[in-house]
Amino acid sequence: MLLKKVWDVDALKCPKCGGQMKVVSFIEQPSVIRRILKHLDLWEDPRPPPIPLEMVCEPDADYIPWQDDVPEIEVG
Repeated sequence: MLLKKVWDVDALKCPKCGGQMKVVSFIEQPSVIRRILKHLDLWEDPRPPPIPLEMVCEPDADYIPWQDDVPEIEVG
């Protein structure tokens, strides 16, 4: 199991008795997953998409690129 390899967590170990549990089904329908999580008060609405990068930072109008006055060193 990937969880065991990555996080050293055995998802199939019973938290009460330590016995081995079995997977009996997989829930793949988003509507069912949402309903279960809402019932358990664990549902969070999806966050909005990230702000496009061009909106995050705009260069200042008076921006002057930094210039290195150190001469280049030839390697080789």
